[in-house]
Amino acid sequence: MKNRFFKATGLLLVIVLVAVTTFVVSCKKKEAEPEVIKIGASVSLSGNLARFGNMVKSGYELWAEQVNAQGGIQVGDKKLPVEIIYYDDQSDNQTSAKLTEKLITEDKVQFLLGPFGSGPTFATTAIAEKYNIITMATLANATNIYDRGFQNVFSVLAPATRIFASFIDMLAAQSPKPTKVAIIYPNDNFPGAVAKGAEAYAKEKGFNVVYIEEYTKGVKDLSSTILKIKNSGAEVLMGSGYLEEAILTVRQLNEQKVSLKAIGFTTGPELKDFTDNLGSDANNICGVSWWMPQMNYSDELFGSASDYADLYAQKFGEGLSYQAAAASQGGLLLQIAIQNAGSLDTDKVREALRSYSGSTFWGPTKWDASGQNTAGATVTFQIQNGVIKTVFPPEAGQAKPIYPMP
Repeated sequence: MKNRFFKATGLLLVIVLVAVTTFVVSCKKKEAEPEVIKIGASVSLSGNLARFGNMVKSGYELWAEQVNAQGGIQVGDKKLPVEIIYYDDQSDNQTSAKLTEKLITEDKVQFLLGPFGSGPTFATTAIAEKYNIITMATLANATNIYDRGFQNVFSVLAPATRIFASFIDMLAAQSPKPTKVAIIYPNDNFPGAVAKGAEAYAKEKGFNVVYIEEYTKGVKDLSSTILKIKNSGAEVLMGSGYLEEAILTVRQLNEQKVSLKAIGFTTGPELKDFTDNLGSDANNICGVSWWMPQMNYSDELFGSASDYADLYAQKFGEGLSYQAAAASQGGLLLQIAIQNAGSLDTDKVREALRSYSGSTFWGPTKWDASGQNTAGATVTFQIQNGVIKTVFPPEAGQAKPIYPMP
């Protein structure tokens, strides 16, 4: 009887032990499985880049809202909602780097959506690489970000050196075409890369770069630069500065009565502030953009490019530009990679990004080994009678370019 009792008791203990062990393992597994995809974003919400930083944040919010409305991102056999943790980097590169480290080490984010600009992205991606965290660099395409051999940075924009290509191609298509061009740019990462690329491509297309100058970022007076442009005999001016500098350039060109056949900027003409500040003087100025709502692209999340513009307007009102669209595209590309990987594992998601080649509402994307989007291109637009119209290339054009400027 005693032996039977002890055998029965022992068997019962084994059963209980197995059940307890199974329960503990199951609990630990549940604890290990995330219930949300945590993404970090250090963005300029104050300081001199706040206007653009807030556009970027709006683009991230719109993407997260759309994907969460569908139940989240499909990860294997279940959907997980997206949570984006934002910090204000106050338009300071080192602050952005510190906040990125906080997002990784304290907030335990699994992925990063980049800040506005190549300067802060250069700093933050070094931190992300250290911790093996993927960054979708939504608004940063200066080449020095991608020539460091990093494995975890992926650009939305094509290389900065190519942004003026469509504008230069438009000039080359004119008859007779201009021959002399001038280039001005602030001493900052992205504008410098743009200027060098524009100079090289202009020369390749047969133009004579008669004047090129780097000025101090945030400059309040460009009158001496404008005088040099006037004396150079330039027929065309390309400026790769920011909004305030573009407005200042146009004003001081008019003050000195400089006659040019075409003017193009990388930033400024696409924004309402540009026309509001310059009035009729904004007419016939050109801009270049990585994206416009008139482009003929679409995807399952946002629909067409024009559908995206409508969604943005419903949530944020007027003021959509490519900066917000690029931010949403960064989130969408990360979403696609996670879905294709069926996992949140960094190595698997990275491989899914590297193997991706496709098109969304933004347009085509394909990355080279350095993480640069080699498939992207730009369009040139022009302010005509106060309205922005795409003018080049012809297949993307709503109107013909007004050239030369009246």
